[in-house]
Amino acid sequence: MFKRLLTKFHTASPAVKASMAMLFANVILKGFSFLSGPIFTRLMPTEQYGLVSTFTSWQSLLSVFFTLNLSQGVYNNGMLDYKDHRNEFQFSLYAITSIITISLFIVFCCFTDQIVLILELPIQYIVIMFIYFLFIPAYQFWVGRQRYEYKYKALVCITISIAFFSLGFGIIAVLLSDVSNVAMTRIITMEGVNIVVGIFFSILLAVKAKFKIRLEYCKYALKFNIPLIPHYLSMYVLSSSDRIMISRMVNHTATAIYSVAYTVASVISIVWQSIESSLSPWIYEKLSTNNKQSVRSLTTKSIMLFAFLCLFCTLFAPEIMTILAPKEYSLGIYVIPPVAAGEYFTAIYSLYMRIELFYKQTNFAAVATGVAALSNIILNYVCITIFGFVAAAYTTLTCYGMLSLLHYINIKKKGYSDIFNNKMILSISFSVIILSVVISLLYSFSIIRYFVILVIIISAIYKRNMIFDIVRFHE
Repeated sequence: MFKRLLTKFHTASPAVKASMAMLFANVILKGFSFLSGPIFTRLMPTEQYGLVSTFTSWQSLLSVFFTLNLSQGVYNNGMLDYKDHRNEFQFSLYAITSIITISLFIVFCCFTDQIVLILELPIQYIVIMFIYFLFIPAYQFWVGRQRYEYKYKALVCITISIAFFSLGFGIIAVLLSDVSNVAMTRIITMEGVNIVVGIFFSILLAVKAKFKIRLEYCKYALKFNIPLIPHYLSMYVLSSSDRIMISRMVNHTATAIYSVAYTVASVISIVWQSIESSLSPWIYEKLSTNNKQSVRSLTTKSIMLFAFLCLFCTLFAPEIMTILAPKEYSLGIYVIPPVAAGEYFTAIYSLYMRIELFYKQTNFAAVATGVAALSNIILNYVCITIFGFVAAAYTTLTCYGMLSLLHYINIKKKGYSDIFNNKMILSISFSVIILSVVISLLYSFSIIRYFVILVIIISAIYKRNMIFDIVRFHE
């Protein structure tokens, strides 16, 4: 069996090889993340674990200001438009992020007290964050190029190495540190590995580009991505504001419980991330030749598979939480169903957004995500106050569903809706929402839940050929 799979891998197209390799790397990466959960939730006090979660949430939210998300959006377009000068293009983008980070650090030095008050993080934490943002874009640009060019060997090795050393150093450091300062220790080891990697790739980018920064490329990138900043910011608000608001409105303990459960649910996103990393250039290629039927067929199957995985993750929520965290985290099982369903709608939104990026119809993105993000903040404020922190997961699901709907309306208005099987997507979406709620009600009825799991496994075996087709990228 293994030999057969290996043969298929070697004879597959570059896109398939890259997709499979990245899937493997992401599985390992998330596996380390999955493994770190039960370790650090047991080694760290709940309050300290929640503080680390708050730090990472702010880091995700602030990254849009430091990096302008230049490794996304404009990056694939730049790889295509400047295919003969990719090194200079990458280094020019890195120069932009470096200038922004240094400028924002100067601002921080002038308004330290005010910023510390807003973030509710110690100064040391914020300084580490600045160092991280200074170097990590170089690594992100390198990763983007490897994926675009279907180069996976070095990428897989480095991805796994980062995860391994971050976990290993983190465990050792936490065990040796004082209990009162364990959060700081975890952040240093976590960020330190990424900073070292970022320094290496910043030097590599500079050398390959011969330190050439071209103003043309900077203008090109800024013109493309600046209109998208409200969109990216809103997306980070959608993904991170719930934990920040929980830490402020409830406490760091509730943030810790929510974050562990959120991590469990988001593990399933590795499949979509891996497929999408190779699917994006593939979609660009097919649309450039007006081959919409191929895109329609493959994306429909991909969505069906991902919906299946979201529901499967939801079914095993009680067992997963038992493995990952102590009993005081048990309430987190009710966070997993809506978050898993939210991951599904993230995949739907990303497909619609990909079409907008291809046709350079990006103005609407900021409006759609802005509406969704604002709605999320308002709903979080109301629902967390009334129903508790679990409600934040359902508000996130609601807003991701809203985001997907708004982007569908936009591409339909622009005349691109025929690229996807939207009737099938709508049917699957309703099924995911309803079944997620039903499954959460089954957590007290284990026998019924196990029966449903058995039915799904049998269905997966029956539909195995369709699953294999998804990763083969049939034309």
